[in-house]
Amino acid sequence: MTAERATALFDQVASVYDEVLPFFAGFGEQHMEWLAPAPGTRVLDLGAGRGALTGAALARGCQVTAVDCAPGMVERIAAQYPDVHGTRVMDAHRLDFPDSSFDLVCAGFVVHLLDDPAAAAQEVRRVLAPGGVFSFSVPGAVEDAPEWEFYSALFREFQPRIPAGEGRLSRPLDEQQLLVTAGFTDVGDADIEQRLPVPDADTFWNWALSHGSRAFIDALPADSRSEFEARVRAELSTMDPIVFASGASLWRGTSPA
Repeated sequence: MTAERATALFDQVASVYDEVLPFFAGFGEQHMEWLAPAPGTRVLDLGAGRGALTGAALARGCQVTAVDCAPGMVERIAAQYPDVHGTRVMDAHRLDFPDSSFDLVCAGFVVHLLDDPAAAAQEVRRVLAPGGVFSFSVPGAVEDAPEWEFYSALFREFQPRIPAGEGRLSRPLDEQQLLVTAGFTDVGDADIEQRLPVPDADTFWNWALSHGSRAFIDALPADSRSEFEARVRAELSTMDPIVFASGASLWRGTSPA
């Protein structure tokens, strides 16, 4: 999927992004807890979405600038977080900031969606002050949740029904290699997870349509889309209660002094 189509998708879902379930907000709080920035830290939230990391950083007294490729996201984050230092529409591959502008650049579930993560990582290093930190999250595994294995299995099963070049936003990413190649040191990682209560199947399906997975669902032929939804709902009908288990991997690297 091209950057233009990805931007259009996230603009489309901006009004409901992270409002059906607090998926990104929950991971954002854990991510910022892991980083533990001091008050006054100059933070750039890269691909900020609706502000999962922005809100968590502001709560710690950081000075936050938030950027995203989707105008709808930027408009809403500015309204929701009036204390943000600045909000701008911006391409992660070409950051319109001077060198050494930030102490921390963070990105929640963004880097694996970029057309050129390596170029973006070089830009991040440029805008970081010496000794600054670049940290990002990517989807990860979750332990002891066999009831949710069906969900990723469905995506794999239905992938061949989607025309080549459509559907999936993400690309394979070697996170450690990305950081090392860009010149970051002290590379480290951590795994986190969350379990979100879901009121009913309608809520879960609305959540699936409220973020990046919508690209996959919308790309399915109509009959396959109906079958995909029916099978998701059938699995959810066996769960009482429905508790969505999901995981993420956090990565960080330090810009050399």
